[in-house]
Amino acid sequence: MLSKRLNKYVFVGLGAITALSLMISSRPIASLQISSTDFQCVLTEQSFTLQWIHSVEKELWQEHYQTANQQLLLSTSHFKTFGAGTPSNEGTITSKDGWLHYQVDRLLPRINWIISRNVESTILTKLGAWPIFKDFNDYAEIQIQVMQVPRWHYFTQESCDDYFERP
Repeated sequence: MLSKRLNKYVFVGLGAITALSLMISSRPIASLQISSTDFQCVLTEQSFTLQWIHSVEKELWQEHYQTANQQLLLSTSHFKTFGAGTPSNEGTITSKDGWLHYQVDRLLPRINWIISRNVESTILTKLGAWPIFKDFNDYAEIQIQVMQVPRWHYFTQESCDDYFERP
């Protein structure tokens, strides 16, 4: 009689563990995805910097992003000189370390970025640098966006981490 009760509790316990596991694994997770028409990967970092050489000024520009409210938050832009396309009417600009720092704080649903070897499009994170201009054809478009995906899907997607050149 005791063993029948014990089997019943084991069966109920295993069922509860299975149900809990399914619930946790199917719960959506915010995923920072980089994709093009024939490529997709997940960035494990929740913040990154997009860097390029300005086509007119011929100086490095950097935009710093992080995930926020299921979107991308452009927090700051850093550039070396003023010129074409330089923001001028809002935010705070400070100068330090040879860069001008511009406070932006703008939410964006996604970034549509055109790759170019001429401007050396690069993504920077704590992992290092991913010179995306080396891995994509000139004028290929990539999208960077925050996606809600089931947790199991997050772990089955290709990681962008392997593309970074470690310092």
